[in-house]
Amino acid sequence: MAATHPETALVPFIRGELGGAERDRIAHHLDDCVRCRDAAESFRSLLAELPARVEELPTPEWTVYRAEIRRKLAARLEPRLRWWQTGLGWASLATAGAALAALVLWFAIPGLHGPAPTVDELAMEQPMDVADVADVGLLRNYGVVERLDLLENYDVIEHLDEIKPAPQGSNAVRS
Repeated sequence: MAATHPETALVPFIRGELGGAERDRIAHHLDDCVRCRDAAESFRSLLAELPARVEELPTPEWTVYRAEIRRKLAARLEPRLRWWQTGLGWASLATAGAALAALVLWFAIPGLHGPAPTVDELAMEQPMDVADVADVGLLRNYGVVERLDLLENYDVIEHLDEIKPAPQGSNAVRS
């Protein structure tokens, strides 16, 4: 048995086109290999049936065939319109440009998207859990904190945590 199956040599073997040594090698392989023997039988029946089927084929209409080939060649050679060369392409680009301009205007002009939310509205929007309670307290005092830029002594604010509390008996003003 050969190391490989002689698939390409089976049809020439059946038709009797192989020389002595090659023909003997294929015959010996077919004796040992069931798969190749089944394939050879299939090819043999196909080759026997083929001449009858060839006569059943209709004669091609050469004028129709040539006309179809000419039409396909002409279609290949003519330039194709790109999507931007059609009216639909330009309309799509114009629509996209108008949408982009509207979006830029929407975000650029402050009054278009409504008034800014109040402190109470901001507090209501946030989900309430234990971690957010401190944030709500800051929002309640937002009026005090919002104008920190007006304070003159930034150094005091920067070192606020280092200031020692005033003694209990003093008359210091506390806010």
